[in-house]
This record gives sequence, C-alpha cells and structure tokens, in this order.
Amino acid sequence: MFISIKSIVTILIFLLSMVKIINAAISYTFEPLRNHNKIEVILSKGEFFGEGQVKGFFGNVLGEINFSMDKPSMTNGTVLIDAKSLYFGYHKVDGDAKKRTWLDVGEFPQIVFKLNSLENIQWSNDIVKADARGTLSLKNLSRQISFPVIIKHGHSMRKKFDGIPGDLLFLKGEFQISREFLGINPGKMLNIIKDSIQIKISLIGCTQGKDPLLPSKLFLR
Repeated sequence: MFISIKSIVTILIFLLSMVKIINAAISYTFEPLRNHNKIEVILSKGEFFGEGQVKGFFGNVLGEINFSMDKPSMTNGTVLIDAKSLYFGYHKVDGDAKKRTWLDVGEFPQIVFKLNSLENIQWSNDIVKADARGTLSLKNLSRQISFPVIIKHGHSMRKKFDGIPGDLLFLKGEFQISREFLGINPGKMLNIIKDSIQIKISLIGCTQGKDPLLPSKLFLR
C-alpha cells in the first residue's frame, strides 16, 4: 500500500504532539508508605523544657503530583497529611500536639499543601532543584509558602523494585517555619516549645498501578 509523503508527515506531527502532551505532565501518586512517605517535624525545646529537640513525623501522607519534564515550572499537585498520624514517641507530647490549642485534629483532621508551581529551577540530568511554591492549609488558616526541593525522576524504575511497570518520583525538601505564622498556639508556651519549627519532607511517587510499593533496597539509599 502506497502512503504519500504528506500522510507520513501528518502522522509524524500527530505522534510528536502526543509525545509532547504525554511528557508535559505525568501524574505521580504518593501512597501511604509509613517510614518512606513521611514529613518529619523537629521542635526546639524552650528553657523550661530543657535544651535540645523533640522529633516526630506525620506517618500517613498521600496525594498526587503532576510533574512536567518539559516544563518543570508547570508542576503542580496536592499533598494530604493525616494530622492524627503525628507521632513523637512521647505520650504526653503526642497527646498535647493533637489538642485544640495546637493542631486541633478533632476539628481539622487533615493538613493540605497545594503545590502551584516550581520556581528558580536548576535541571541536571534526572534531578531538579527548585523552590516549591504553594498554599499550606492548616486548621482554619491558609498560608502561601515557598521552600527548596530536590526532585529526582526514575524512568521505568518502579518495575525493577516491585514488578509493576512505571516511573518513580523522589521528592525531598527542608525548611523552617514559624508556628505563630501557622496559628499553632501563637505566642504561648514559648518557654516549653520555641516558635520555629523545622520540617523535613521525603516522598516517593509512582506512576500506574494501585498496589503500594514494597520495601526494598530502593528505600535504603
């Protein structure tokens, strides 16, 4: 069967446009993987509580990010944090953190970060360094925040580790924020817990499939 040059060109243009659409924004799902998808919270003790730090983490984190390899600045998504999953390992601290004056998990069981864009992008091979800009909604407040992140794309890496075809996306970030800015017991008990909170983010997203990623050497790096 004879196919004209014009038809071939038309097909190629269509295929290229489809590749662009596919590469423009790939959806990665963050599944609730305890000890793998987590957000660490580091509190500095006040003078009454003694010097040092109290470390805890939100163990139940999920969501979705639409990552654009062609235009990383267009990346967006939503991260959902189960406020009740915050765990410090100290019974009193765990209980106090969930009370009304602090996180008020009874009234506001979920913390939401909506990623709007990536800025100040530095791309090197399969790694992107950028500032994540978005809206953090906690209790009855919504705040605009920006913080540095490192994103690594693992093409077809998922199948190698859990047998399911797909890519992986690793996202790490770290920043400090004021609890007064977030409306967390503002201006009070500073002699016990200082105002500044350090946040460390570690997320793994995967494409395709619904089964959670299994623990493997991937997570031991």
